Amino acid sequence: MNKLNFGCGKDLKKGYDNVDVKDFDFNVFPYPIPDNRYEEVYIRNVLEYLQDPHKVLNEVWRICKPNAIVYIRCPHYANKGAYNSLQHQHYFSERAFTYYANGHKAMSSNGKYILIKLKLIPTKFGRFFPKYIREKVGYFLIESIEVELEVIK
Repeated sequence: MNKLNFGCGKDLKKGYDNVDVKDFDFNVFPYPIPDNRYEEVYIRNVLEYLQDPHKVLNEVWRICKPNAIVYIRCPHYANKGAYNSLQHQHYFSERAFTYYANGHKAMSSNGKYILIKLKLIPTKFGRFFPKYIREKVGYFLIESIEVELEVIK
């Protein structure tokens, strides 16, 4: 099984192709990766740094095989940690991914992904509150978003 750790930094994963900015520029398309190569792609804390996450996800789709799984983790827009880096270019809510995966006209994915799972990860403080309260208040109780998408081809 071919697996990609996309934007790995120092988080090298055994059994994955670990690629980072030393390998190529994630903002220049197309990526130097053949079509339909991967069955799994892991993207952790990368999308917020890139110029055009929509184009990045389209390119990830290109390099994935049909029914591949793409795991994404990024900071939740309402968490102050999302603003801790001057290099962050984008901020995400859970709706960004539901709109994208469901082909919302503003971010049409042309049916490229199906949303399998979406999870809001609480902050350390937020873990003391029930899930329904965290989801309503959110601003200081949610740290990040985890998304699992399936590639449709």
